[in-house]
Amino acid sequence: MNIVNSKGFRWGIVAALILAVGASWGIQSVNQKKIENLFEGSCVICPAENASYYERVNYDLKDYVGSDILKKSGDANSAFSMGTREDDVSWLDSEGREAVEAALKKRAEQEGAKESGADEALTRLQSPTVYKDRKPSKSLQVLVPSEGAVYPPNLCAPHVEWEDPRNNLWQVRLQSGDEINESFITEKKRWRIPMDLWERLCENTDRESTLQIRGIVRDERGERAGDVQASPEIHFWISSDAADDYIVYRLVEPPFSSFKTPNIFVRNIREDEPKEFLSAQRQYCLNCHTFSSKQGDRGKLAMQVRNMVSSQYKLSVYVAVFDIDEGFGYKVQLPFEIQMSTYMAWSPDGEQLAYSANQKVAAMKPITYETQLAGMATSDLAIYDVPSNETWLVPGACDPNQLEVYPCWTPDKKSMLFARGPVGLHPSQIKYDLYQINLEGDPTPRPVEGASDNGRSNYFPRYSPDGRWLSFCQCDGGDLIRSSSDLCLMAGDLLGPSRKLECNADWAADSWHSWSSNSRWIVFASKRGGGIYAYLYLTHIDEEGRASPAVPLPIVDQPYASYNIPEFIAHVPQLGQKELFNAMRVESPPKQAQLRSVHQGISHVQEEKSEAR
Repeated sequence: MNIVNSKGFRWGIVAALILAVGASWGIQSVNQKKIENLFEGSCVICPAENASYYERVNYDLKDYVGSDILKKSGDANSAFSMGTREDDVSWLDSEGREAVEAALKKRAEQEGAKESGADEALTRLQSPTVYKDRKPSKSLQVLVPSEGAVYPPNLCAPHVEWEDPRNNLWQVRLQSGDEINESFITEKKRWRIPMDLWERLCENTDRESTLQIRGIVRDERGERAGDVQASPEIHFWISSDAADDYIVYRLVEPPFSSFKTPNIFVRNIREDEPKEFLSAQRQYCLNCHTFSSKQGDRGKLAMQVRNMVSSQYKLSVYVAVFDIDEGFGYKVQLPFEIQMSTYMAWSPDGEQLAYSANQKVAAMKPITYETQLAGMATSDLAIYDVPSNETWLVPGACDPNQLEVYPCWTPDKKSMLFARGPVGLHPSQIKYDLYQINLEGDPTPRPVEGASDNGRSNYFPRYSPDGRWLSFCQCDGGDLIRSSSDLCLMAGDLLGPSRKLECNADWAADSWHSWSSNSRWIVFASKRGGGIYAYLYLTHIDEEGRASPAVPLPIVDQPYASYNIPEFIAHVPQLGQKELFNAMRVESPPKQAQLRSVHQGISHVQEEKSEAR
């Protein structure tokens, strides 16, 4: 009889394998226990350290005057060149370049720059780099999460990160109530909570959990050398308030120049991997996406689109509108000489879209790797009414001597907030104030106390969905992502003072942000991870408007790119990429919006503005 086919022989093989696996598991278990024992006994608690940072780089402009570097600014291929490079699109962002360059030259003259070709390059160095490096910790310290951190219960398992200049082996200890008391061994200083343990933690919300990292030096023999060190205990909570499941955002790769074609992604925060929402096809700049409903799967979606490849088409810059309920979209051609229309906002009923009109923008090449100088020469506010396909400039927000940007409707739709600043200044010098105008009565703009005339720049207002709070950005000067940018909060009735949220990082930019539909969470972009790239963070807002320490959106492989304009939505829109792209592509025919001539004499306002410009 062939013993290979013997049933008894086969069972013998199986039994041997089981014994081998059991023995291996037993050895691993013994080894694991031996390693765990290395951390037993008393330990030395490292004192808590406050994060400290190296000084941010500041340029001494006098050192650049007359230098060979700046003399190359006339070379089109020089990084300092104000002109177009051989591979640039010459017509891109050209409307405002002349006015912005004039402001740059004026600033340069104030600084005493006399060298030919040096003035524009010097003024682009006026804004110091946003990069600020953190000094290494002197002992074992947990970096993420921060003490008092709060997580949403529907977030995927987060990472724990720490610094340790001495040890080479660590034990992570997690405890929550009487049910959870776990420990894990790792050789890396970035460790992720196992998903099954995270799910158990999320079953008991609003309960304090503690985290501690212990570290040892393990020598070549596998023995412990010296004492056991331990980080201070970190206390964190998992809130009973869930955040919206989805975040829609752009991913922008540096250098942040005028030519960029970022794709739009959607991330289910319960999962690790994002999905592509709309591809730019390496041909378009898709920006300022905004949803009319926090539900995401109903209402409307709008964005500005720029064709980045060719100017052969009559309409290279336009607004795209998608009706999610009806499942179709279209391009909108505005009845203005300039089609640029950034920073849009839907009215509460989702029928009207406020946007920046007559907007002349110029984006200059960055001098430092991570920054971009973007300026506006002109900008008004306008409203596009979807049912009637009509648009008009907003009285009180179309002053030719002011830049009016970042519209935000009040929850009752009767008025609008926006940022206003003077024209003709260097982009980093402008200090915006928040203003409010009535849309049904006297349109005279009124400054918002607490968000104006405070010596800082105030912009990007956003109401919480329940109307209780108004959040906005504030920085030393300018807008976009500045190293001094913080998130601020005030009462939705605009009667109280404003204050900085507790989630800000003093040393880094905290900017673009969006509320969850239950008004309990804010997702925002922050450059606190070094200064070059902006990643997404979540903070919980309690009943009193206090923000919890920010927690990062878990990322397995961090991209060398910045997360831009995150938008919280509860559900993914039921629109396919093909339908979205076909509606917004440059070849599709546009829908010509009509200029409304019976809105408090709006036709006369338009004529006066055309003459003024």
